[in-house]
Amino acid sequence: MSLPKNEKHEEYKLLTLIYMKKVVLLDGNALMHRSFHAVKFAPIYQGKPIGMVFGFGSSLLQIIEQFQPNFFYVAFDTKEKTFRHKLDDTYKAHRKKAPDEFYDQLPLIFELVEQFQLNVLKKPGFEADDIIGTLAKRAEKENLETFILSGDLDFLQLISDRIHLAKFNGKTPLMFDRAKTHEKLGIWPEQIVDYKAICGDSSDNYKGVAGLGPKNCVQLLEDFKTLEGIYENLDQIKSKVREKLEIDKKKAFHCQTLAQIHLNVPVESDFSEKNEFQFSPDTISKFFDQLNFLHLKKRTENLNKRLEQGDKQEQNKDTKKSDNEAQTSLF
Repeated sequence: MSLPKNEKHEEYKLLTLIYMKKVVLLDGNALMHRSFHAVKFAPIYQGKPIGMVFGFGSSLLQIIEQFQPNFFYVAFDTKEKTFRHKLDDTYKAHRKKAPDEFYDQLPLIFELVEQFQLNVLKKPGFEADDIIGTLAKRAEKENLETFILSGDLDFLQLISDRIHLAKFNGKTPLMFDRAKTHEKLGIWPEQIVDYKAICGDSSDNYKGVAGLGPKNCVQLLEDFKTLEGIYENLDQIKSKVREKLEIDKKKAFHCQTLAQIHLNVPVESDFSEKNEFQFSPDTISKFFDQLNFLHLKKRTENLNKRLEQGDKQEQNKDTKKSDNEAQTSLF
């Protein structure tokens, strides 16, 4: 994976991680939505467009090639309300339902991940974020390198020396560790939840403390470290900011609860040998053949050859990417 030339230390770090035992945790919902909107051409199967399936499959091949995971889990949301909806009935209430052609492709998405023989996890009452957070912390305890793949910066709260976020970003993912998180936001991963408690999160439909934006929030956390520390030291905060904090104290702690990724989801998954990822080119190629994804079938065959040769560094440089493939380079 190539990184910007001015970040050679990050490239060195990443190349070092490539040779360690790794866990990949994929945010399935995030990749579905990204694939749905990214693929502008429209392959058809049984009279219906399946561009999202093409994009998802293309990205899975790219993930396997770039990260060479020993364990590969993909987590999905379920249709049931979560514990956050029970705490706040306005949580994500503003989100519009996806069009029918999105839902029409879901059966093929789930068949796709089955043909890739990925470990798939869902849990009614919890979001995919919570499942990923639970597994990331389990992997950390076993001293495994973990890469969370998503477009959602909520996952920054999980980052540690062993847990990294690869944020969807065109052809090359943005790799976040502790230092990169602080560089981008001015706060540390362990402060992300309190940052959202104050600033809110418009994508999840909660507002935090009215009148306080990112600049105020970063300064408060720099001075007092935590939300609790801020409220314990209100007398040290200038009057206008203090007044806003006092008015919305209850709301701030409510938003803190909503922002916190749950780390104890009751899912039965571990990192034992039985759950190790095994690339299955035969089943994948047959499925791509069924959908007439001949380009992805060829990529699968080429990837298998490189994996069999033990080439963990080289990307496929033999052929120029087509316009269609460029549209689905979601990392």
